[in-house]
Amino acid sequence: VDVCRREYLLNTGAEPSLPWFYATSLHWTLTQFTPASMEVVPENTYERFFVVGTILCAIIFFSSFLSSIAAAVALFRRTREEQHVNNANLIRFLQENHVTLDLAP
Repeated sequence: VDVCRREYLLNTGAEPSLPWFYATSLHWTLTQFTPASMEVVPENTYERFFVVGTILCAIIFFSSFLSSIAAAVALFRRTREEQHVNNANLIRFLQENHVTLDLAP
């Protein structure tokens, strides 16, 4: 944070505010859990909060996307299982009732 503080002082000539420190801390924390980076340093508090908001939106959208893929895979598996059970029931019915294959189209 001290490096960011010095850059902030060089760019603005003023001491960073308390919200700037909180925004910097939140930004750094989020970059530890996501593929985001801090190589491009926001110049002021508003830019930093924008970056934090963007990262949070990315987390939400990615988790939603991942959830929809997982739901689609689960639905596909459930459908395949139902189809397998229906086919097994049909074969059992045909065998129990001695239905010949000549009746098939």
